[in-house]
Amino acid sequence: MLDQDLEALKKCIDQLKNEQKECIKLFYLEEKCYQEIAESTNYELKKVKSYIQNGKRNLKICMEQNG
Repeated sequence: MLDQDLEALKKCIDQLKNEQKECIKLFYLEEKCYQEIAESTNYELKKVKSYIQNGKRNLKICMEQNG
């Protein structure tokens, strides 16, 4: 069951817009803070927060549809 969920999550992450995908990976997988993400991507801090928030919402929707 867990393997299926991980595969679905990977597919959903791949479907995100590039900015959301990049910020989500840095925040959750590499455990970077908003400021570190902003510095490494050159996105504005408020954009980083927005990309993560929207990315999370889109992942939730995608997982519910594929779950």
